[in-house]
Amino acid sequence: MTEKELEYYEELIKKQIDELQVTIASMMQSVKPIEPDTSIGRLSRMEAIQAKSISESNLRSKRMRLQRLEAALLRIQRGTFGLCSVCEEDIPEKRLKIAPESTVCMDCLTEK
Repeated sequence: MTEKELEYYEELIKKQIDELQVTIASMMQSVKPIEPDTSIGRLSRMEAIQAKSISESNLRSKRMRLQRLEAALLRIQRGTFGLCSVCEEDIPEKRLKIAPESTVCMDCLTEK
């Protein structure tokens, strides 16, 4: 991969990290504990608990993607970005543009 391509992916990843950090910060509001003394009906409380559970799951997913993107930045620094961790071939550019945190090419991914 050329230096220019690596710079492109580094900027793409940094932008996605910034966006995720903003999203995560705003999602933190929706996963605050539901106070038992808040006067809402039983059904509303159950709905609030269910919504909180869904928000927590989404938050976990966003945090995991953030970690994968940060790891991709490290791979750029180490010179291993864009290489499949299984077969060590180049991961196609189309896949990296969609998911720059990818560590496995589609061939190896579908073989699992």
